[in-house]
Amino acid sequence: MKIKTFWFLYFSALSILFSQSSSKNIDLLGMSEIIDNRNDSLNLPDIKSYQFIDIKNDTVFLDTTLTINKHYRFNYLRKDNFNLLKFSNIGQTYNELTYSSGNLSIYPKMNFDSKKHAYIRSDEVNYYQVPTPLTELLFKTVMKQGQHTDAFFSTNLSEKLNFSLAFKGLRSLGNYQNILSGSKQFRFTTKYNSSNEKYNFRFHYVTQSFENKENGGLDDESIINFESEDPLFNERSKLSVKFENAINNFTSKRYFINQEFLLNNKKSNNSISIGHSFEYETVKNIFEQSNASKFYGDLILGASNVSDRTNIKSSKNEFYTFLNSNYFGKIKVIYTNYNYNYSVNVMSDTNKKINENENAVSFKFDRNLFGHKFEFDISKNLFGDRLSDFVAINVSSDRKLKYDIGFSVIRKHPGLYYELYQSNYSSLNWQTDIKKKLTTSLYLRINSKTFGNIGFELKKINNYTFFSVENQNSLIPKVNQIDNEVDYFYGSWQKEFKFGRFGLDNKLVYQNVGQSGDFLNLPNFIARNTFYYSNKILKGALFFQTGFSIKYFSKFYANEYNPAISSFHIQNDRKIGEFPLIDFFANAKIKQTRVFLKVEHFNSTLTGNSFYSSPSYPYRDFIVRFGLVWNFFN
Repeated sequence: MKIKTFWFLYFSALSILFSQSSSKNIDLLGMSEIIDNRNDSLNLPDIKSYQFIDIKNDTVFLDTTLTINKHYRFNYLRKDNFNLLKFSNIGQTYNELTYSSGNLSIYPKMNFDSKKHAYIRSDEVNYYQVPTPLTELLFKTVMKQGQHTDAFFSTNLSEKLNFSLAFKGLRSLGNYQNILSGSKQFRFTTKYNSSNEKYNFRFHYVTQSFENKENGGLDDESIINFESEDPLFNERSKLSVKFENAINNFTSKRYFINQEFLLNNKKSNNSISIGHSFEYETVKNIFEQSNASKFYGDLILGASNVSDRTNIKSSKNEFYTFLNSNYFGKIKVIYTNYNYNYSVNVMSDTNKKINENENAVSFKFDRNLFGHKFEFDISKNLFGDRLSDFVAINVSSDRKLKYDIGFSVIRKHPGLYYELYQSNYSSLNWQTDIKKKLTTSLYLRINSKTFGNIGFELKKINNYTFFSVENQNSLIPKVNQIDNEVDYFYGSWQKEFKFGRFGLDNKLVYQNVGQSGDFLNLPNFIARNTFYYSNKILKGALFFQTGFSIKYFSKFYANEYNPAISSFHIQNDRKIGEFPLIDFFANAKIKQTRVFLKVEHFNSTLTGNSFYSSPSYPYRDFIVRFGLVWNFFN
């Protein structure tokens, strides 16, 4: 029996076994009663009065529970990374196991794909409303010499005025040569609402820096030594790499202001507001090497080393009118001005840039009708070539059977560095005419207590854009754009079963790509099964959960990471996958302190050294990691 058949049957059997108890959904722990375990003698406000508000005014409450979903999000990204494949060192990039066309945005795709997962976008910054000062501290061990910390503080100076500070820092040496990772991310936010609630003000300031030493992956000889399981190379630093003198430094700085004025009485059935958002951002990436590498070829005339500098400066102005009516629903009209300067500096006399000023108009509508929510979103580029055009329609129901069904068409610029790039390497210079990528999507998502979360999505992609290289012995990137249509199908199922104090959380994904070639390469099958035990002890003072998680994906031609462009290129020489990733964990919660212990990839010594994140980059070895999260309310 083939390995992939075995694992498919294994995951299916687990799901069927525990589905026998799903209808009862027995929960002896009373999870609904442990939302907040603070000492009642402190007389602190209700936990729901600690509000996290996004730019769309959607509000969530502080959640201090310890659940399986919290376990999935206790990582460097603070997100569930099911669809991502980690590299050996924390702070490195991620390979993607599924295809995503990105968020529905009118702006061009971000350059430097390797940074997009950890990068904090403007629409990901929250604003806060808290009755008492709120502090959260996170600490987690890393891969040799360093630590990961994440600190957050928010307080209301008055009922109407709030500010917050946050800092996220990382330094991790890693187990292989020249893969040190470091990052610093600082956030400041403030929110003000006038006494009559007719004026709202929001501001944030974010700085981000990522430092990554780059080794280009293992060379051919080291790949053989790694897979041989020779004990001499259990010390991974003895494995030679493609280069030892490269480093990527990414920095960004952003200012964001949003102001909104209510023109009439808020108690009116038809409220009308006008608003303005302004954002100014600078992004810089520097790739440096002290001398040339054979994998990238020769340097340009007059260059003695590599120092490729890419700069993006952009300002965004959005002027909008917002109508909130009991009869017409919510209607928002937006006028956008986008000014950007993209430059690639190699030598002063050869500097090339893209400097444009573009405009777009957008219309948003949503209305609750017949127990359903109808949403319509359209945007049209008026002047310029790089802002997106799109139409999106969504219908959702929040009744007993929750579902979303939607359709979208978006024409989006694939990224400025596909269009223009300059390097001290003579072969890494291009200026091309790039068409906008056209993506048509149809999706259905169902949330059922009985059957779980089920999702289907069908995409048709035109002008798919990607990097390739000439052969496996080269890292010289080439820009490609495919005129032929690509068909992408995605199906997923997620369901958590509980039987007493035991639980099994399952997530299965099947995807298929129809294409005339092998450029959008993804695994057909991805699965994650988490089996765990939970209980409360010490008279309910300590809640703990322990278990193991198994992640598996079928073999595929995974993209290879390319340090010079801080992105990925396709390859069709080596497949990775078809190996289980088994993690053991033990988590606990005492009042507002959550403790996390994980034994990552503890089966690595049993399955052979066939585990990779990218064809030249091995996945993580067995490691024990520990972390804490504290919440303070005064």
